[in-house]
Amino acid sequence: MLGFLRRAVDDMGQTIVMVTHDVFAASHADRVVFVADGRVASEMRSPTTHSLLGAVRGLAEAAGA
Repeated sequence: MLGFLRRAVDDMGQTIVMVTHDVFAASHADRVVFVADGRVASEMRSPTTHSLLGAVRGLAEAAGA
């Protein structure tokens, strides 16, 4: 499914909004927006699984988790 969504963006110019807690799924995106308490907490372009894990860890630490 992730490959199909990626091809839809790359080959057909589609815009896809996906909501997930799965960093592997999110790593297929061009842009990831982190939402905390209903507000945009940060944003990342061209994410990798590793960079997403670091960002999630940082947001959790900032929130005191």
